Amino acid sequence: MKFLGIALLLISSSALASSKGYDLTMDLSLEGKHIASPRVTLKEGKTATVTQMTETGEKFIEVTVAEGTLQNHKGILMKFTIGTIGKNGERTILAKPQVLAKEGEPAKITQADDKSGVEHLSLSVVAKSKSL
Repeated sequence: MKFLGIALLLISSSALASSKGYDLTMDLSLEGKHIASPRVTLKEGKTATVTQMTETGEKFIEVTVAEGTLQNHKGILMKFTIGTIGKNGERTILAKPQVLAKEGEPAKITQADDKSGVEHLSLSVVAKSKSL
């Protein structure tokens, strides 16, 4: 009986030790060209960075995710920074979109050039919560 109590204590403490996280599946296109389809798993409130070498240079996506509210709607709030990395390592930010999604449902944000209307950036993402 004593062993059972210790086992239950260990199980409950490990459950309490797990933290909330998210699994994100993304698709990024810039200037109409598909750049990357990364999948990342990260803890709530932490930042993940993905880099991708393309024919036009290195690109990056940074994302921080947590439960949140945007325009009075609740869901999974993802804050992105998307940009390029120069040969000297200098980062140039192209966009800083925020996306609010329902769990397991695709969310998409696009950014077009003001003058031409040509799509400059397209980012779609599916977020699922998980224990880490």
